[in-house]
Amino acid sequence: MYKYIIVLISMIAFIGCGGAGAGDVVKKDKYTNKGNYALWEYLVPAKTSTNNYIKTTGDTVQKYQTKYIKKDNSIIEASTDVPNEQTIYTKNANSITVSFSKDSQPNGHYDLHTLVDIGNMVTIKTSNCILKKHYDSFAFQGQTYSDVIAIECGNTPGYYQKGIGEIGQEQSLNTTGRVVQFLSN
Repeated sequence: MYKYIIVLISMIAFIGCGGAGAGDVVKKDKYTNKGNYALWEYLVPAKTSTNNYIKTTGDTVQKYQTKYIKKDNSIIEASTDVPNEQTIYTKNANSITVSFSKDSQPNGHYDLHTLVDIGNMVTIKTSNCILKKHYDSFAFQGQTYSDVIAIECGNTPGYYQKGIGEIGQEQSLNTTGRVVQFLSN
């Protein structure tokens, strides 16, 4: 989500996960889509839906909604906590493109593999975003979810439930301690 990895997904500016820094050699792993986990099925909801989230930053608690609108091979994500931003997920033949817009203007994108295995990099360009684990059952912030993958970018994990999309994220901050957001049903 475009919020803080968003910084993964604003996550993000998978920019939080996605780009190589100045001077880094960018290795393209284009379309080596082999693996047991179809990222599309985990990153976005299976249909148009609205998810309710709770975000805790230090002692501050915020509730917000994220609406997912399905259109052909795309999902548009818009959240009430960042009303001027959108994330667009597009399923291509050999990749998934995650694009960001702010104030209706393009604001970066990154490409993901469609299929990955545990331990694989999820981005096509070299990054530190790795599919770390699959959980049949996953407990997070007092909620229990099923069929969840964990993608970690650096030390920032994001959790995605099959058919639902993002269910949680944790991020350490230098000044306020930690940001935790999770799907609240």
